[in-house]
Amino acid sequence: MAGKRGRVSKVSVLLAAFGLWLALSACGGGGEEEGNGAEAISGGTVQITMWHSETAANLDTIEGLVRRYNDSQSEVRVKLAYQGTDDEEMAKLVASLRGGEVPTIAYLAEIHAQRLIDSGAITPVQEFIDREKYDLSDFDEKAVKYYTLDGKLWAMPFAMAVPMLYFNKITFREVGLDPEKPPKDLEELREASEKMVKRDANGNLIRAGMAIDITGWYLDLTLEEHGDLYANNDNGRAGRATQVLFNGPTGQAFFQWWHDMVKDEVAINVGRNPTGADTFLTVGVGRAGMTFGSSAALRSVVDVLERGLQNVEMELGVANQPGVAGGTGLPGIYGRALWILKSHPKAEQDAAWKFIKWLMEPEQQAEWYSGSGYLPARVSAFEMPAAKEVEAEYPQFKIAADLYLAAPSTPASLGPLLGPFIDIREIVASAVEEMLVGDKDPIDAINDAAKEANALIEEYNRRVQ
Repeated sequence: MAGKRGRVSKVSVLLAAFGLWLALSACGGGGEEEGNGAEAISGGTVQITMWHSETAANLDTIEGLVRRYNDSQSEVRVKLAYQGTDDEEMAKLVASLRGGEVPTIAYLAEIHAQRLIDSGAITPVQEFIDREKYDLSDFDEKAVKYYTLDGKLWAMPFAMAVPMLYFNKITFREVGLDPEKPPKDLEELREASEKMVKRDANGNLIRAGMAIDITGWYLDLTLEEHGDLYANNDNGRAGRATQVLFNGPTGQAFFQWWHDMVKDEVAINVGRNPTGADTFLTVGVGRAGMTFGSSAALRSVVDVLERGLQNVEMELGVANQPGVAGGTGLPGIYGRALWILKSHPKAEQDAAWKFIKWLMEPEQQAEWYSGSGYLPARVSAFEMPAAKEVEAEYPQFKIAADLYLAAPSTPASLGPLLGPFIDIREIVASAVEEMLVGDKDPIDAINDAAKEANALIEEYNRRVQ
């Protein structure tokens, strides 16, 4: 890792931080957080609740922001409430919409966008923007486009991210690779991984090139990097998607690569990995040289590198996540947004909007970036002191930021809008499991997943239309 905190000697990379992340995920990240402010709610103060799913460094940062907002004024008091993982939060919200207490603001991942729009439970932030002519000219076009449908911005993009390759530069040098020239596509990634493979005297694998988990997420990102659509009708952005396209040549090539990497023991399959910790732990204890991950993990990763733990030398490198040969070399984007629930009285929705506007100011966006790794939706946030300082101290942040700013703004790079997207991701993950843990042919696996996904889309569309 370049910069003044460049090389950290003898650290068990990520072991403590991601063990902590795992524990936080299990225990609920502290339950409900009051956000601290005035001890009592005065008659003129409107209280609102924000549901979230952040843990580790990201949790500390969002708590600090809410605390500062509450202490800065007396009109609105924000109460944070942790709801488990992002998927668990969405499940709780859906259950609450059927009869129960819903938050004023729901902070949720992009995968839920179409379903939230279809729910009829959301007040589009476009209504607040139009009412006061709120200026979006400083916002990154991609972030705004992601949550815009039929000319309306439905949610405020707050936490953007790009997929990345995380790797140990020391391992690169050990096997004769240049860490400043990381793999650019999956073919190069395979070649680099093969060089990193180590076996003991009995032929047992003690280090692989890659640590990879079972998830449906990687397929989206691979298609986006290649400029390919995941679903028809411009990924559901020119009209409601009616079928997936992910089993085309790019998707098939990726599944075949994934299957071969694991079966040939060039990559370690860590299995299902809901916390995101296990792949990083595998790299951290020296059992793999590289893994895929989100830029949103950056702060938690680099925080651990400062702790100086024992066992493995680590110098953290990051790069764009390599894709199928012939791709764009640039990432697609994704992230999390702030949704306002319309069942709350106007005064509470207005209070939610006030808080959201404050969060979106460049200073707060820069603080969120430096404290998490999530990328700002406000472009000018990158010029704020907090952003400049973290990029100077940890150059990995600047690499992520440059990738994000350079990413195209096309239907392919923005990813799909699909009502049952979370269920389709699970179908894809199950297909991966069948080919890695079972013996299913990778092409059959992805084709069967597409058929199952199309049936699910047809059923969903019939219900909501």
